[in-house]
Amino acid sequence: ALSPLEISIASFGEDAGTLSKRVETFLEGNRIRAASASSKARIDTLLPIALDAARQTGQPMTAALRMLDLIEQVTQRSAYLALLAEYPETLARIARMMAASPWAAQYLIQNPLVLDSLIAWHTLMTPINYEQASASMRADLDACLLPDGTPDVEQQMNLMRDTQRQLSFQLLAQDLEGILSVESLADQLSALADMLLNETLTRVWPLVCKPNGGQRCPPCRLAIIAYGRLGGKELGYSSDLDLVFLYDDPREDAEEVYAKLARRITSWLSTMTSSGRLYEVDLRLRPDGDAGLLAVSVDAFRKYQLEHAWPWEHQALTRARFAAGDAAVGEAFEAIRREVLTAQRDPVALIAEVRKMREKMTAGHPNPSNDFDLKHDAGGMVDIEFIVQFLVLAYSHQHPQLIGNLGNIALLRIAAEVGLIETDIAKAVGDAYRLLRARQHRLRLDGAEKTRIHLSNESDLLVARDNVSLLWKRVFKTTSNIELI
Repeated sequence: ALSPLEISIASFGEDAGTLSKRVETFLEGNRIRAASASSKARIDTLLPIALDAARQTGQPMTAALRMLDLIEQVTQRSAYLALLAEYPETLARIARMMAASPWAAQYLIQNPLVLDSLIAWHTLMTPINYEQASASMRADLDACLLPDGTPDVEQQMNLMRDTQRQLSFQLLAQDLEGILSVESLADQLSALADMLLNETLTRVWPLVCKPNGGQRCPPCRLAIIAYGRLGGKELGYSSDLDLVFLYDDPREDAEEVYAKLARRITSWLSTMTSSGRLYEVDLRLRPDGDAGLLAVSVDAFRKYQLEHAWPWEHQALTRARFAAGDAAVGEAFEAIRREVLTAQRDPVALIAEVRKMREKMTAGHPNPSNDFDLKHDAGGMVDIEFIVQFLVLAYSHQHPQLIGNLGNIALLRIAAEVGLIETDIAKAVGDAYRLLRARQHRLRLDGAEKTRIHLSNESDLLVARDNVSLLWKRVFKTTSNIELI
């Protein structure tokens, strides 16, 4: 008689032979051979159940191979093997996720600690309350102490990474179930990053200020400013963080102290620990770029933005916002941002600068294929972003409602409401941006390294690209008589 495993493999029909060889390789692998007797017994029980769960998905063979990778990854963790074997409903959910997205499959394999959350499926599908999540994490971090009562920094860093993985997985599960739109997902991931930035600053400041004689640390007068995708609340699962650190503190050694704080924050976020890395951090958008100070005073930042910044740095400022830290310093940043963006500019000179920057970006992201790059090709997302940035910089002195960090779709609508562009093309390009982001997101979940699509059977993308190109031509005309576009 056939064993349960042989019966499960045979049920895959014409793929049974390929699957049988993969299972044989799996069972002969070093991890399985080194497993304890109890773990091997659990694996014997688990394998046919896992393969049956994979067979019920839309991509049975794909799910089966990924399930084998997951089981192999947790072979040395008997608790996870027991969980997978004892909760068939959870196993079925895992199989569906494995089939739905290679990126999600890899996330599960690399972060098996999130498997527990799949048992409480109802909880996993509920919206995240970031205030509660922050309070819970803070209590756990406070309990991470060494025998002498001082904070266990390594344990705290790992706990924050584990929290980030668990909450990101909750969003991923909701994403794959269709509960979250791309825009809602980006808002949630950005809120999660803001929460972790605030907590990082809270944990790092006492390590830097080090008061004498048992005195308490003075208040930290630093604000973390988010640029780029985090600044625009368009964060993805694997996005890095573009950050600028501003301080406003009269102490004599402020420059030294806050530069050290910025280094420690960056290290806390980006160091690879046993639980992984929290975020990659990019600090190149600070004044003077890589040559500039890690932390900049509010006064120095204002002077730089008004007197020395390049137009592309003002473009970047349109998507910048206060993300974490001292609220008063954050308000000072917002005042500077408002002052810079509402300054009157020569629209013809600005057109030339924006076009020049766009050409540099195109040269930096060549596309030798015949496929359409959703982000970087003409008619793609970067064109939309540059159009909006130009409208903000050229017309905010007349229409200050444009300086709100509201996202490209809302700003296009506002530009139409004040008469800068036609309502129908504003809506069409807003819809194009939503479509391009959704398709880019799907490609990334599918594990694609490049966000390029062949347009031969993509009528919706063709229309989107053409609408973006049409608005680009209308906005970036070269006439000097530019009052309303």
